[in-house]
Amino acid sequence: MQSNGRRDSESSNVTTSYRARVRKRTAHACDACRTRKSRCDGNQPCGWCVENDVDCQYGRQATQASVAGQGKSDQILETVLRMDGMLRSIQENLRDQQRTPSFSPQFLSESVTSDQELDKVANASLPSHVSATEDLLSSPLAQPFPSLIEQFKPIFHLESHRPPMSFSYRFTRPVFTPEEANRLIASFQANVNFWYPVISKIMLEIVYEKVTTGFNDPTCEDCLALLVMALGAASELVKYASLDEDHRNFESRQQQSELSTMANVCFDEVVKLLPVAYMEVSTTSAQCVFLAALYCSFLQRPLQTWSHLNVAASKCRSMIAYGSSSLNGHEDECIRRIFWSVYIIESDLISELSHLPQSGVAEVESQTPLPGPLQTHLSDTETESSALYFMSCISIRRLLNRVHHLLYAEEKERGHSPTINDSLRGMIAELDHQLDLWRSTLPEFLQFEEHAEECSNQHAAFLRQRYLACKSVIYRPYFEIILKHNDVEHSAEIVEAAGRCLSASCYHIRHLRSFGQTVMIDTWICSLSMTSTMFVILASLHNPALRQGLLSHHAIGDFGIHLGRMLTSWLSIVPQKSPSIQQSIRLIAEIDSLIRRSL
Repeated sequence: MQSNGRRDSESSNVTTSYRARVRKRTAHACDACRTRKSRCDGNQPCGWCVENDVDCQYGRQATQASVAGQGKSDQILETVLRMDGMLRSIQENLRDQQRTPSFSPQFLSESVTSDQELDKVANASLPSHVSATEDLLSSPLAQPFPSLIEQFKPIFHLESHRPPMSFSYRFTRPVFTPEEANRLIASFQANVNFWYPVISKIMLEIVYEKVTTGFNDPTCEDCLALLVMALGAASELVKYASLDEDHRNFESRQQQSELSTMANVCFDEVVKLLPVAYMEVSTTSAQCVFLAALYCSFLQRPLQTWSHLNVAASKCRSMIAYGSSSLNGHEDECIRRIFWSVYIIESDLISELSHLPQSGVAEVESQTPLPGPLQTHLSDTETESSALYFMSCISIRRLLNRVHHLLYAEEKERGHSPTINDSLRGMIAELDHQLDLWRSTLPEFLQFEEHAEECSNQHAAFLRQRYLACKSVIYRPYFEIILKHNDVEHSAEIVEAAGRCLSASCYHIRHLRSFGQTVMIDTWICSLSMTSTMFVILASLHNPALRQGLLSHHAIGDFGIHLGRMLTSWLSIVPQKSPSIQQSIRLIAEIDSLIRRSL
C-alpha cells in the first residue's frame, strides 16, 4: 500500500475472469408445484398438495446434473422446512396444553403460551433469557464460589465505559498497487464473503475499479471499496493469531504490523464516509453499514457492532417491505443476504446481552425469503459452497434461538422441581431431534465427527462448535435440576441427560481452535461462552452425581490453559483490548484454579 501518488490503471484478471452466471431455479417450491410451474406456499406439506392429496416433497426431482449443483441446497432447505413443520406441531401441542387443566406451570406460564408469544417462537426470535454467562454467575449456582462473584463485573458496564475508538484523520486516501488489490480482495472473498456472502461478483468489479483507479468521491461505492480492503487486511491479520511464540519471529511481527496499519488506515477513511452510507437507502449503503459492523466485531467492539447492525437491519427491512428500486435482481438478493447475516450476528450478541434493544429482524424472519442464487465468487463451486455454508449457519442459529425461547425465556424461570415434567422432557427431546436432523443434512464438505480431534476444514469445524454449543444448552435444564436439588437422589434418566450437557461442554472446549471466523468475528462471544462452559464443569465437579462421569471421560485439567492461551492470542491482534474479554480470561484462569484444587 502506498501512502500517496498515482498508479497506472492496468487491467487485472480480477475483472476479466468474471462471467455472468445463469440464475438457477428457485429452491422454495415443492416438486409438485415446481412441475406445475405454479406458486408454492413452502409449507410441509404445502396447501396445494394437501388439497389434492399429493405426497408433498422437496428436492426429489433433481436431475443428475442439478444434484451436483443445487441438489444439496434443496436438501438443506427441505430440512429447514421440515423443522418449521415440527415447530408448528409443537405450537399446537402447547396450545392444547394451555387448554388442559393438568398443564404444568413449572415450564410454561399463561403469558408464554399466548398466540403472540408462540408467533415469536415461529419467528425464531430471541427473547430476554436467563442462559447468558452473566445469568449463570449471578445465580445461586455461583454462591459456592465467592471469588468468581467478587471478580465479575456487568458486561454492558465494562463495554460502555471503555475508551472510545481512536481514529487518525489524514489528508490523503490510501493507494494500492494492483497486486495488493488482488491479494486483499482474494482474502476478503475467501473469508468474510464466504462466511457472509453479501457482495456479488458484479459489485466486486466496481470495488476493484475503485481500488485501482483511486478513491476520489465521497460515495457509498468508495466506502464499500475501503471496507473490502480493511476486511481483507484483517482477514490476513487473524492468521497470525494461531502462531505460538516459537513461530513469532521478526518477519512475522513486521508483517502483522503492516497488515494492522493497512486495515486501520482504510477504516479511518471509512469513518469519514459512513455518514453518506447512513443517510442513503440503497443496497450499497446497507452493504457498507453491515461490513462496518463486521469490522467492529474484528475490533472486539460488541456495542458498536450492535449499533451498526441495527442501522443495516432498518435499511434491509424497509427495502424488503417496499421493494428495491433497482432493476437488478442481484441487488434484491444481496439485501436478503444482509438481512440473514444481521440475524445471525445480532442473535449471537443478544445471547449474551439479552436486554439490548433488538432490530426486529428476528420478528419477521419467517416471512423473509431464505437466500437464493447469487454469484459471489469467481467460480461456481466456491459460490455454491459459500451459499451452502451460509444456509447451514442460518438454520443452526434459528434452532439456537428457539432453544433459548422455549427453554430459557426470562418469564419461564419459575424454578424446576426435582423431577422433570413431561412437557419439558418432550420439548428437549424434540429440540435434540431437530439438531440431529440439521447435522444429518449438511453437505459432505461440512460433515463432522462429534468426537474426532480435527475436521476436514475450518468451516466444518466452526459448525461443529455451533452444534456442540446447541447440544449443551438443550440439555442444560437437567444439569440445573441436579445442582438446584443437590440433596435429592436423582433418577438415572436425569443424570444421563445432564451428562450429555457436560459431554458437549467438554468437547466444545476441547475442539476450539483459532478458526478464522471465530477470531475475526466471534472472539467476544466465544470468550463469554467459554467462561460459562468452564463454570458448568466446575459446578459439576462439586456434585457427587455428576463428578464421576465427568472425570472418567475428559481430561479437564488442561482446559483452562488451552482457553487462556488462545484468548490471549486473539486479544493481541487488536490495539485496544476489550475489558469484557480480559475479564473472561481472568475468570477462566480462576475457574481453572478452582478445578485443579477439586481434582
